[in-house]
Amino acid sequence: MRAFIFAAALLTAGAASAEPVTYTLDPAHTQVAFSIDRFGFNRVLGRFETVTGELVLDEANPANSSVRATIQVASVDSGHDTRDEHLRAERWLNAAAFPTMEFRSTAVRLTSERTAEVTGDLTLMGQTHPVTLNVTLNNIGPAPNNQRPTAGFSAIGSLNRSAFGSRGGANVIGDSVSIQIEALAQVAATN
Repeated sequence: MRAFIFAAALLTAGAASAEPVTYTLDPAHTQVAFSIDRFGFNRVLGRFETVTGELVLDEANPANSSVRATIQVASVDSGHDTRDEHLRAERWLNAAAFPTMEFRSTAVRLTSERTAEVTGDLTLMGQTHPVTLNVTLNNIGPAPNNQRPTAGFSAIGSLNRSAFGSRGGANVIGDSVSIQIEALAQVAATN
């Protein structure tokens, strides 16, 4: 999730800015989705509805860019009410005891002009472990609808849920969780 911030700073085309710029994630246009194997027959898809955060883009020195994103765990939506209740429960995500998960970037490594590996610490269910996201800068510039400075990113990655203490259904539900993020961030409007 933080990947978007570093990547934007690292991947921005054009002349470098003298000062880092802070962008805020647009919760209406930022989506964090996941998929996980179920019984070896199919993958369950889901997403988290409530995501907030910010990224700091340093075009002059992209390695100094950063991202921080917070997800409300209870906002999980897999398209099935009963399954969502199970996912929020203690056996799976334990949203009551751990209402948020947070990603804070720690490093960025450019892999091309528009892509980067962004590594950060993900805290989920009281456990913190590194996660690496492969990030693509889709676009950066003024948004057509309001002309505010905007950055858009796509990111993919994975994590092992057991590392964070989610071990429910270990024999039938996969351990590896695929992550897909579509993020839009804008500079706050000035009055």
